[in-house]
Amino acid sequence: MSAEELITRFNNTAGGLIIFVAIAIIIFCALLWYYFAYFAYALRKDKVLPKGKVKYKYCVLIPARNEDKVIANILESLKNQTYPQELFDVYVIVESKDDPTVKIVKKYKYNVFIRKDLINKRTKGYALDEVYQYIKSEKKEYDAFIIFDADNVASNDYIDLMNDVKNAGYKVGMGYRNFTNGSSNWISATSATLFAYMNQYTSKGRSRLFKKMTLTGTGYFVDKDIIDFEGGWIFNGMTEDVELTKYCYYHNIPMKYYPIAQYYDEQATKLSVIHKQHIRWVWGYFKNDKRFKIKNIDYGALPKGLMNASLFEFNVSIYPFVAMTIMLLLAFLFSFALFIASLVYCFFYQEFMNQLVPLSMFLWAIIYFVCLNLPFSFAALITFIISNKYLKFSIGTRIRVCFTYIYFFADFVFAFVDGLFHKYKRTTWDKIAHEGKISNKDALRNLNNENK
Repeated sequence: MSAEELITRFNNTAGGLIIFVAIAIIIFCALLWYYFAYFAYALRKDKVLPKGKVKYKYCVLIPARNEDKVIANILESLKNQTYPQELFDVYVIVESKDDPTVKIVKKYKYNVFIRKDLINKRTKGYALDEVYQYIKSEKKEYDAFIIFDADNVASNDYIDLMNDVKNAGYKVGMGYRNFTNGSSNWISATSATLFAYMNQYTSKGRSRLFKKMTLTGTGYFVDKDIIDFEGGWIFNGMTEDVELTKYCYYHNIPMKYYPIAQYYDEQATKLSVIHKQHIRWVWGYFKNDKRFKIKNIDYGALPKGLMNASLFEFNVSIYPFVAMTIMLLLAFLFSFALFIASLVYCFFYQEFMNQLVPLSMFLWAIIYFVCLNLPFSFAALITFIISNKYLKFSIGTRIRVCFTYIYFFADFVFAFVDGLFHKYKRTTWDKIAHEGKISNKDALRNLNNENK
């Protein structure tokens, strides 16, 4: 084959890749129409709900196995609530009476529940179900359950504002998930940016368009009717928040994301810790659990047409974006391979060097690499714009996150592969250690009761 024929093949292949990438982008934009709607909602000012006329009674549940380093923070913030103390009870769930957490809880005069049924039931969902069954056996009645983690800090008016959400007719509500240590290092900053995006972009859009949201761990309330109907806390997998979110979509439950209310969460600062979390999230997210899709009751949040649209949005979700990312990655790798091949051919054909074929292939590889990074950088940038009053990062941290955001997401791929080859990692609940260090000044003000 002549040099000219080879060069033509290289150019045709590069042209084919352009079409390949263009199709990927078109598909991405067509399937993810709702993301453009979410962008419009994300820029809108948050509406303040009317003050709730009814003062409901809440049961605050906090799974806290060996969490003596951090448990005092959430308990202190609960003591500082503007909501009447007699209208909410707190149950801290542990697995042993010898857990140092117990002594701290007793100082705050809150309830300690020691689990008994632990065989193959070590997830948070099983802990919540066990304490729920105990509460029912004691014939205690509550209007809703609020779920916190031991490392959380609640704003002083959090339960008050959640009560406004419940008064507005919503059966599941959640505020903005802020961070006690978001600016500690690159890992905590990128993780915080991801959750801020899920809050202020995805959940805000879903809440306004479909009366839905993405539950991200804790900080939410769920109406007691939902748990009572199922006879317990049936959301007991590795990602109980994803399971409850799925249940709410398929049972047409009205949900409200209310960012005016804030709670604070500790972010991992070590790659080894964040990797454990990613394994749990990835495999929990992709798990197809049919039991939450059984339409045995409809709570009437949306008419049929909008409900079907919400289910389409939920089920399609990030898959088109993942597909486009894979296509862009393949285009980059293939272009880079063409660049290497063209360099090799330069040793045999002078025409390759004369017509700058290696330079052309290298430039295409760079373009695809930029295209691969651009959506991630744009998502981070948008997050900093719409969450500016929450994410109080330095300019340097924001720039660093924007340019390296994609590498944080790369660990999700490694987490998928790790879980694929090590089943126990995706099926065993491994405790995430917390340090309890708080650098967020707003969270500290809540703990010091300076916001009342």
